[in-house]
Amino acid sequence: MRTAAAIIGAGPAGASCAYSLSLKGIENVLIDKRKIIGFPVQCAEFVSRNINQFVNLTEIPSAVNQKVSFMDIDTGKNLYRFEGKGYIINRDVFDDYIVKSAVKAGTNLLKQTNILKINAGENKLTGVDTAGNKSIEINYDYLIIAAGPKNSFDLEGKFKSGLKNKSYIFATQVRADLLKEGGLDSTLCYFRPYIPYGYGWVFPKSKFANVGIGIEKLRVDMPLSSSLNNFLNEIRNKGLIGSEIYGKTSGLVPVSGLNDLYSGNIALCGDAAGLTHPITGAGIVSAVISGGLLGDYVAESIKTSKNLLEEYRQEIESIFKKPLSTASKKRYELYPLMTGEDGIDMFIKQLWPSFEGYYGKQNS
Repeated sequence: MRTAAAIIGAGPAGASCAYSLSLKGIENVLIDKRKIIGFPVQCAEFVSRNINQFVNLTEIPSAVNQKVSFMDIDTGKNLYRFEGKGYIINRDVFDDYIVKSAVKAGTNLLKQTNILKINAGENKLTGVDTAGNKSIEINYDYLIIAAGPKNSFDLEGKFKSGLKNKSYIFATQVRADLLKEGGLDSTLCYFRPYIPYGYGWVFPKSKFANVGIGIEKLRVDMPLSSSLNNFLNEIRNKGLIGSEIYGKTSGLVPVSGLNDLYSGNIALCGDAAGLTHPITGAGIVSAVISGGLLGDYVAESIKTSKNLLEEYRQEIESIFKKPLSTASKKRYELYPLMTGEDGIDMFIKQLWPSFEGYYGKQNS
């Protein structure tokens, strides 16, 4: 198979890139190892209202489970409320919509396809169609890697810092009944000593809630499952959720900041590029932005026969480098100091970006 652009990963970043390319008339192949796009859901599913600048949710009402107006930060000693307008989305519907939009515009979608090797010198991918147990070979002009936070591709040293993110949050989440009468109009974030180097969350989905924790550095005496159980018990005792659990998912969230964004005719976007916020873990909007921009630059590169990926790197860094660097620095400076409820409450105003103190301003 021959294509102008091959894209590995059909999440929001890869699908947005494919959609951008197809809108500009550039032949592209979108490759994903999953059978069902958007499944399993491995995120808390909150997006801020500015998502509509890039994906108009009014066009896909089934992707919106509910709106929220606030974000509540619970330190164990104090509860802080901020404006936090956004949506709790149905991530599977959201992802599927972008992919289908790309396919409708001209993208060739290959599902249930595992990439086994990238031969960068020959601009060639080899893999296997797991549904039909058939080998595949794809020759490309440009390669986009949007395969999530943990890449295992060997590109023969083409990227100076490698393709792997250097540190991750280990996240696990369940779905539970939401018992609060009238539902919730806020996302809830909990900072606790038993959730070190991370936080817990309760994100409402109408009558249910996504309840989970994310931890970067696991304590020897507190494995991830124990931290989650402690959190679930606390939230149940508050009368917020029921005892029954509907499924459990786990995943990785990169928190080390920007990776190398390109080398030659190969470029990264979304989580693969390290575009997840090191403090909050937010990454859906940045995935859509980076995928769309990368599609634009690759399309123009193909049309002009001039590699414009350096311009892509410059634009992404102009948008994301400073906030991601600030967040990464704060993560490693402040989390070691937040060892108890007193420490959490003392330093949270410098750690979490909803507080003015995060930006060096006087806290009100």
